[in-house]
Amino acid sequence: MKQKTVTYKSTYEQLAAEGFSPEQDLMARAKISTVEKGKRYTLVTTGKEESVVYAIDGNIVKEGQRCDKLILVRRSISGVKPEQWTESFIELKGVDTNHAIEQLRETLKKSIFNHPSNDEVRARIVAQSFPSNKSNPIMEKAKQEFRKVYNCDLRGMKSGQEDKI
Repeated sequence: MKQKTVTYKSTYEQLAAEGFSPEQDLMARAKISTVEKGKRYTLVTTGKEESVVYAIDGNIVKEGQRCDKLILVRRSISGVKPEQWTESFIELKGVDTNHAIEQLRETLKKSIFNHPSNDEVRARIVAQSFPSNKSNPIMEKAKQEFRKVYNCDLRGMKSGQEDKI
């Protein structure tokens, strides 16, 4: 007997169907903010898009390396097919950006986060400080790898710095 394969319209729909509860429910908001250990990530939208925030670490992914948060922003009107979502993976870190890169890389490999509706994928490392930008070959190589392998925009940001969609 064949098992029926369920097709979800989005990562959000799949996470909801699998019973994962968001930290911040799906709703329209102009500013999305998430904090952990004193580090803050803020994403500014036009205010017309719906967004939702999930804890990945210890919630969706319980083992292995994983980043802290997932923010999904629906850019298409609900019900329009295919849906268009911006998927942002957030690692809130003190100073160890190399470890943050590895956590984001391992999270991006997980099939639960790969859905065709996620047509814009971002990875953000929010840290207290970064090695000087010009002389950080590890971060520069990681940016190129993330773009090529995961079609993902990797950036380092300071805590409290605003990111925009």
